[in-house]
Order: sequence, then C-alpha cells, then structure tokens
Amino acid sequence: MKIIKRNNFSVYLIICSFLIVMGCSTNSNKDTATVNGSLSGETSQQKIQTNNVEGAVVTAARVTSEGSFETIEGTKTETDASGNFTLNVDAESYQHIVVVAEKEGQQWAGFLTSNVENGSSYTLKPLNAESSAETAVFTELVASGSADLVSKADIETAIGSEAAAEIRSGSSAASRIAFGLKTAAQARAEYYADALQNDAETALKSTFEAMAEAQLRFESELESATSEEQQEAALEMFAEAVVEAHTNAGLTISEAATSIEMWSRIAVKGTSSVSDEVKNNIRKNSSLIVAVAIDNAVQAEAQAAEMSETTKEAIVQAGVDLKAELRSSAGVAADVKAAFESYHDEVQAAIENDSKFEASVVVAVDSEINASSGFKSVFTSSLSGVLSANIVNEVYATFYSNIEGEVQSESSKEESEVELLARIMFLINLCN
Repeated sequence: MKIIKRNNFSVYLIICSFLIVMGCSTNSNKDTATVNGSLSGETSQQKIQTNNVEGAVVTAARVTSEGSFETIEGTKTETDASGNFTLNVDAESYQHIVVVAEKEGQQWAGFLTSNVENGSSYTLKPLNAESSAETAVFTELVASGSADLVSKADIETAIGSEAAAEIRSGSSAASRIAFGLKTAAQARAEYYADALQNDAETALKSTFEAMAEAQLRFESELESATSEEQQEAALEMFAEAVVEAHTNAGLTISEAATSIEMWSRIAVKGTSSVSDEVKNNIRKNSSLIVAVAIDNAVQAEAQAAEMSETTKEAIVQAGVDLKAELRSSAGVAADVKAAFESYHDEVQAAIENDSKFEASVVVAVDSEINASSGFKSVFTSSLSGVLSANIVNEVYATFYSNIEGEVQSESSKEESEVELLARIMFLINLCN
C-alpha cells in the first residue's frame, strides 16, 4: 500500500474547480447559462403546501469572499404553479453562484460551483431546507477559501434533516460542519498527492466529477424509491460508485479504502462541536461508504492472495454482516465501532483458518496491533486533537509501516505475500 511521508508543498497544487450541478445540456443562448430548478421547501422539519410554491421570487447571486450573497442583476424570475423555475445567468462572469428563492419571509437556496458554462443548461436539485443548509455550508467554505477542495457528495453526506434543522435555527453549525469538511478534504488532497504524485491534481478532479455523477444517480434513485429496501440499495450503489470514483482515478482498491476512511474520520472529528444528532448523521452516512470500501478492498486482497473459496465466502459474509449492522444503527460511535469489531473478528477468523498464511502469524500480528500500547493505540492517540493534513497522513503511514514490519518479522513468506497480509491486517483494524 502506497502511504508515503512527504513535504507540505504539493498539496497546495491540488486546488481545482469542480462542477457541482445536477445535469447539463446545451442551450441556444451563448451569453448565459440556463438554470432549471424547482421549489419544494420540504423536509421532515419544514413543509410548504404545494399550492404555495407559486410566485416565489428566484434570483441568482454570487457568494462573496466574506460569505454574503450579492444578487446578480437581470436574473430575477418567479416559480410557476408547480414550483418550477428557469433563470439565465452569465456564469462566466461570476464564481460561486447560488440560486435563492424567497416567498412570504422564507428563503431557500441551492448552489452551483465553478465550470458552469454559458451556452449550456443545468438542472439544480430541488430547493428546500436541506439544500439551503448545504448552501450555508458551501457559503462558509467559500469564505474560508476551501470551496474547490470539497465535493458536492462531501457536503450532502454531512447534511441530513438534523443538520438542516440545526443550521436553520441560527446556530454556528454551518461553520463547524464546513470546518470538518475542509480539514477532511485537505487530508484527502494530501493523500492523493502522496499516492499519485504529479497525477494527483487530475486524479482528484476526476474523482470529484465521478462522485457528482454518482450523487445524481443516487438522488434520482431515492426520488423513485418506494420502500426502505430500495433506499438502502440506492445508498449501497452510491457507496460503490464513490469507491469506483477513487479507483478509476488511479488509486488501488486498498488506497481508495484508506482515503475514504481517512476522509470519514477527519470529517466527523472536525465537526466535534456540533450536536450529537448531527455527528451521528455524518458518521452513519460516511461509515456505510467506508464499509463498502474496506469490504471491497479486503475481498480484492483475499483474491490476490489466492485464498480458498471457503475463506473468500466467509469474508464476503463478514462484509454483508457489517453493512447490515451499520444500516440498522443510528450512527452512534460505540455502535459503529462494535460493527467494525465484529467484521474484524470474522475476517481474522477466516484468514486464520486458511492455509495461505500461518494462523500463528495472523494472531501474533493482530495481538501486536491491538495490545494496550500497541500500534492501534498509538495510531488512535496520535490522531487525538490532530487535524493537520500532513500529520494525519504521516500517522496513517506509520500505522501501516508498523503492521508491515511486524508481518515481516513474524512471517517467512515472500515480500509480495507479506504485503498482502499487511494490507489486510491494516484494513480490518482501521475502524475497530
């Protein structure tokens, strides 16, 4: 697994612009971009009647560096009887564009980011309380100069009904969530720079674009879902697409799992001052994606190690059990940890019973990892209070190198097999 300690400079080269909209096509007006959208105003916290969505005033605005909205002249329109609207904006003259709908003292918003081009049409997701909360977080990111490091999928993973309600209440939740997402994104950019070197900027942009497409499909599936099972299937498909976005950009499957787990850990850690309900929402959503990433990676490593069919089937079942436990959880830290501990135990038992690796080696390495002052304890304590991207990456690199060194000292296998076992032991111990 390529986890490399490095200097701080190259991460700053990975500041890119990414498109975060719901879809795109061409239009006949080459001087403006056309934005289509609708006002629903509805979440579990807030509803407006269907017959009240008509006549809302909709405008485009740019987010200033101070985090305020500056209305763009000539963009004013109104919603029709169904809440739909279309507005035109000279997108190439402005950055960080938001769309704002107002009616009877209420306001809703959604956001676009850079790369919106004149001459094209875009469809924005429905404006409601959650899209408004997402826009509030986006606004904070613009003000901090970090908007181009954070993807739409990042923001939407963090914002659920609980966060929307907390942000709408006037608390500082938006800035706190933005801080967590910013620090997690910085860690991810650093990881890409370590793993992919000169290709990191292009790879990160590719990842963001693929994640935006995955978010599109996910929202469409959720819109048409008629059962909890369909909603769960849509979320798992989205998680698979997020993992694929990382691997298609050039990361190995185990590197992708590491990057995704790192992002999740730092995003939750960075929002520690928000309510437990908001933290649990972020943890629940992100832990499901982490579970898919780690499960896929461990299965791939088991396949590469040519383990027995019985072992591989046991590993698959461990992943099924893990995802089921996480789906039924509320995102409470202890419950998520317990689910990953059970996964660890199931996978380790399967590997111990496989002839590919000596059971005594697996047990000895895991004991060293999970001893009271072992590698995992050092890993966890080293991340306590730490949000600096380069330090976070160094801590992960040290955790892996310690495990690999222990496998080397305990095993007489060839280097390639040592690396396979080291990666598996690293992955199953990241979250337990």
